[in-house]
Amino acid sequence: MQSEPMSLSVRGVLESSTLFNALTDNEMVQLAGQCKLYRCDRGEPIWLSGGQASFFGLVGDGFVKMVRSNSSGMELTLEIMGPGQIFGLLGVFEGSGCPLMAYGLTNTAYLRIPKQAFMAIYDVNNVLKDRLVRRTAVRMHQKLDFMAKLSTGKAAVRIAAILFILAESYGKQEGESIYLTVPLTRQAIGEMAGTTTETTIRVLSKWAQEKIVLTDQQQVTICDPARLEMKLH
Repeated sequence: MQSEPMSLSVRGVLESSTLFNALTDNEMVQLAGQCKLYRCDRGEPIWLSGGQASFFGLVGDGFVKMVRSNSSGMELTLEIMGPGQIFGLLGVFEGSGCPLMAYGLTNTAYLRIPKQAFMAIYDVNNVLKDRLVRRTAVRMHQKLDFMAKLSTGKAAVRIAAILFILAESYGKQEGESIYLTVPLTRQAIGEMAGTTTETTIRVLSKWAQEKIVLTDQQQVTICDPARLEMKLH
């Protein structure tokens, strides 16, 4: 893990988050003075236990995956966070930290925001409090939708659901197709869908033959969204 000297600025990354748009200029200066940019390589841990971290993160460039280990020791990817997205924040209020492990999904630049510095501003900024409540409500709704789509026992349905969930945040329309801007291995897709890499490869290979979904060098394209949606039923 190294501090990040690249072209990104601390204030620029803070302003990329809609949450921090609630800060006054003085508060922005105050918080920016306590933050620092870091970079991590693909697969490098940002934290293995969020409870031990004195900060939460804000992605500046690249992608971070949030991971939990199940009872059998398998690591499951539960979220992927991209530029402008915050990770590990809610644990700040509980005092227990984020229950998920955080890794670089790609070579990533992110901002470390000290918990104490954030809370000093949060305690006096009602607009920030209101925005965080609204943000939390949206995240909870997304989580419930995520869990509902993954409740089926069929691996193919869960994989299709994962691709649509990712497309909501990272999809770029290209004609009739949707290109996912986040790089994904088949293993990562399988982890998020709660199935094996072998099953994921088999399902995606079949869809590639049917020209529904194509994967190439960790890039995923939903070529026929209508036909993929049929896989959800």
